Formats: sequence, C-alpha cells, structure tokens
Amino acid sequence: MHRLRRIRPSPATVIAAIALLVALGGTSMAAVTIVIPKNSVGTAQLKNNAVTSAKVQNGSLLRADFKAGQIPVGPRGPQGVPGPVGARGPTGPAGPAGPAGPSAVSKWALIGKDGNVIAGSPGVIVFHTTGTADYYVSFGTPVSGHALLATWALRDADGFSPGFVTATICGGGPEGSVCPTANTTSTVYVQVVFGAPDHAFYIAVL
Repeated sequence: MHRLRRIRPSPATVIAAIALLVALGGTSMAAVTIVIPKNSVGTAQLKNNAVTSAKVQNGSLLRADFKAGQIPVGPRGPQGVPGPVGARGPTGPAGPAGPAGPSAVSKWALIGKDGNVIAGSPGVIVFHTTGTADYYVSFGTPVSGHALLATWALRDADGFSPGFVTATICGGGPEGSVCPTANTTSTVYVQVVFGAPDHAFYIAVL
C-alpha cells in the first residue's frame, strides 16, 4: 500500500483562492437588500440626539410640537377695526316703579287785595273782609298733608308796598290755624303780617 504523498499548495494557489473567496463574498453581500416595514421605526430605534435640524423640513413643525412655555409670547398687535353694530335685542320687561319724586304744584292762585281771584287753578274761592288782614282761600279739595307756599305780591293796585304773609291749613291743633266753622280742611288761612291789611299775594299747594 502506497503512502499518500502530502501536497503543498503553492503561494500563487493560496492567493488565487483568497481572491476567489473575496470576490464571491462581495457579490453575495451586494445582492442582499434589507427591507424595513412601514411605520416600524420608533423612539426606541432612534439614538439620542439623532434628529438634527438638517433632518427636519423647514416650516414643517407646528406650535403643538413644542412643550408649553418653550415658544415666547410676542408683543400685542394693534387694535383691529371695529366690527359692524349688531342687531338690537328684544326689549326687556319694565322695571318696578321708582319712589315718588317731589310733588308738583297741584293748586295755585294770585289773590287781589280785595279777595278777588286774579288768576289761578279753577275752583278757588276766597273769603275776605275788607280792612282786615285775614284771607281764607278754599281750593275745593283737601289740602291736609300738603306743603303750602305763600308769598307777598310786590305790586298792588296802589303801587309798591312792602310786607309779607303767612299761610296755614285750617283745622286747628298742631296742623294749622283755627278757622271759622264754615271753612273745612280744604281751606288755607293767609294772614298779612306786615304792611297794609288789604294786599295781593300768591298762594300754592304743593
């Protein structure tokens, strides 16, 4: 039995074999294509600071992409043009009646020195005795609880004569003067306090 003779490859053969392996390996590696499924790359696959400004499309980020407080608030803009006036709303219900204000003059009269009614409200009657300082002015309606205003008429038929008058409601007691029984609480007693006994005056019930 013959002993097998050991065959040693020559250096040229070894180099040729290595070159063949490299060539075959490069061809097979170039032919491999890695297919990444759609929507499969997430946060876990990205390294920290992997996305840089160069990788972000300009103008593509929105305000919602930033953390609250990261975007500074800009200065307030100018006031806009006023809009058109809106339609008028429906009329609301009437409010409650307010408190009564000061009463207006309800009755008045300008009385002559002889007790005649020169002008004034209808229904005014005067009782006066010539030569006396007493006048009883009846307004035809109760005057109790009303304010009175009496003032001297500066000029009479005889010309200028200074003086003044006072007026109180008939009825006696703390409310007014004691008047003749023929006069009721619709009558005002006017007295000439200073000046000629017979003189014109104004009288009003408020």
